[in-house]
Amino acid sequence: MPLSLTSATALVRGDRLPPVPDDDRDAIQRDILGPFGVRPDPARLARAANVGFTELAENLVRELPISGPDLLIFAYGIPDPSSLKHVTPYVNHLLGDRSHSFAISEQGLRAPYTALKIADAYARSGRCGSLALFVCEQNSLPYHDSFVADNRLANTAALFLFGDCGGGYEFVATGPTSTTRGLGPLLGSVTARCDPDSTLVVAGPWVDADMLAATGVPTHRVAPGSYCTGVWLELARSHRTWATTYRTLVLCDTDPRTGRSQTALLRRRSTTGAVAPGAPQTATGAPARPAAAPTSASAREQTP
Repeated sequence: MPLSLTSATALVRGDRLPPVPDDDRDAIQRDILGPFGVRPDPARLARAANVGFTELAENLVRELPISGPDLLIFAYGIPDPSSLKHVTPYVNHLLGDRSHSFAISEQGLRAPYTALKIADAYARSGRCGSLALFVCEQNSLPYHDSFVADNRLANTAALFLFGDCGGGYEFVATGPTSTTRGLGPLLGSVTARCDPDSTLVVAGPWVDADMLAATGVPTHRVAPGSYCTGVWLELARSHRTWATTYRTLVLCDTDPRTGRSQTALLRRRSTTGAVAPGAPQTATGAPARPAAAPTSASAREQTP
């Protein structure tokens, strides 16, 4: 059975924590960065916000208490400043040490999309009835990263809880492109199968405006200031409100570092069991999924 979004919370932290000296961390950073001609600068961390994945994850768990999901996935695009910290098993411990857990990285802003695809495969195979998806981004690095600095990336995170009992938007599919130009045809093919009156495209700040206009459906544009968390922060904040108007959500973003784009299709089931426009059907034309009740989820944002 596919997983449905049941609750979510969004987090933006604008505070600063004091730096913690760590000789082992600094030595590993030198070993990792040295072959690339980069020398880590501990003084940079001394001036940074020092709000890493651990702090963001702890905040999310306090905001949205949960216990022992079947599957726990931690997705991110910018690495944590400490290579010695393994945040995913730590979060698993916080939640009761009962989850199958792992992280997805090295994919830029596409990591959360991949996470949903993997979770959906787990659920359809019967190995997962609940999912906790963490999407995190931090800006404290021991070296200069022009992308992080120029885009003024904030410390942001979102936590999504999915379950098999229905109640909210369900993940339907995700699609990648290898070039920026390829996003236009992909968006066109996705939205062409959707009812334009009940579909919303949620687009990241780097998606071409002309491509969005060509879809002919309402668009919600994410403001600058985040990288892999952008559309997910908006989903966490607004999914309950959107569910009253839009049966289908199309998330999309273009990675300015690679030019690659990604889409994700989410669909809310009607309370009558009717299939949403463009929804998958069985060979007999019957709905491919059972009906789900309206979402009772909540979204919060914390700004210390």
